Amino acid sequence: MEVDWLAAGSRLRDLVLPLKELGLVDVFVATDVADVQNLGQIVPAVHILYQGDRVSEGHQSGLSSKVEQQWLVLLTHRGTPGRVTAGVWLHRLLTAIAGKPFEKSTFVRVNPSVRPSYKAGVAYLPLAFEVTLKFKGELP
Repeated sequence: MEVDWLAAGSRLRDLVLPLKELGLVDVFVATDVADVQNLGQIVPAVHILYQGDRVSEGHQSGLSSKVEQQWLVLLTHRGTPGRVTAGVWLHRLLTAIAGKPFEKSTFVRVNPSVRPSYKAGVAYLPLAFEVTLKFKGELP
């Protein structure tokens, strides 16, 4: 059976998609920050980016381990009078993701590796989440 090591990104997208009913324009799963900049004019939108992983615990000569994956959930927003504020969107994202299940773990909020930024009137506002995965290799 094949395992999708990046399946948590799809799960995050599924958790965020219902926010389209509230006015979110789109949800993108990106592999590069340049993708976010190219699509930055689509607001409000969410970009989900894999930020890597770290082994938190290993056993049996590397055959099994617990791995923490970190995912960046980046809100792109342009302040417009009469529209929902960035702060409201951030709260909606936190509510949609934090503590939600993925496999045998949950998405836990952590400090993002990037800071908020602003370019050409668009705010790029990061949230970060970690999820624990268990990896079990097979003997040769």
